[in-house]
Amino acid sequence: MNWQTDKEIITQKYFELINFNNLHLFGILKDHIETARPILPLIEFVISRLETVVFLATDNRLWDADIVMRSALETFTKFLFITKANPEEQAKRIQEYWYELPEIASIKLSDQARRNLEFAGDSEIQRLSNLPLILSEEDEKALREKWTKSNRQRLEQKWSFSEMILWISKSDDKRLLEAYITLTHTYRMGSHIMHGDETGVSIIKEREGRFPEERQKAETGHYLRMFSDCLSYCCIVGMDSMVFINMPEEVEFFFKNAQRLNEIEALLQKYEGQVFEDPDYDKYR
Repeated sequence: MNWQTDKEIITQKYFELINFNNLHLFGILKDHIETARPILPLIEFVISRLETVVFLATDNRLWDADIVMRSALETFTKFLFITKANPEEQAKRIQEYWYELPEIASIKLSDQARRNLEFAGDSEIQRLSNLPLILSEEDEKALREKWTKSNRQRLEQKWSFSEMILWISKSDDKRLLEAYITLTHTYRMGSHIMHGDETGVSIIKEREGRFPEERQKAETGHYLRMFSDCLSYCCIVGMDSMVFINMPEEVEFFFKNAQRLNEIEALLQKYEGQVFEDPDYDKYR
């Protein structure tokens, strides 16, 4: 197997399909901007992060790509948590995401800013950075009456990653559930690396300590997983966006575009899945 030659062919195909997906998506959204407005910033955030993952992976910065992927997947999950809901709950979740969760966050930020100033003494820099975050007495009173501790906990729990994943896992969308098999693993790995915990540090050191052939095998599988995930999530964002803006006739484009990966299926099968069959890597899953 000549990985360097095959890698170029595989990478170019993924680039082509991801670009087609995103150009088509934003071309349609441009003409339905008002309908898409509640979810457009999430779409832009996810697609931008996934494009960054692709460029980092191409530069062989796979662990950095994992960290950015984690950011993409958290927002991707929130996007699905909104778009997969029924119309009534969908409107409620949009209100919660854009207005109610920020209100709760403003209470926490105000509390933290006050504590910062208590310890900052006469620091002008601290005053400039913290004073704008402190709520007025009137605003704080109103928000605390609205957001009692139990109400805050209820809403924050609803929007926790574990609760959103649990809700989405009950979907009858087979394509989505297949994607989520890898999503939870990818998110967890990105979290370990981002936080630099024992697992995050150990998996990188373990990879670096392998014999060259075994290290290449793991890195090849890791590389392919990054690109496969990016295409899958771009595809799902495209399909769900079309449903949200009432353009169901466009859904199939995104699925068929992703299916064009079959054009290099024989090439992918030479390498695909090696990282997940690796017993040393598997202990970190």
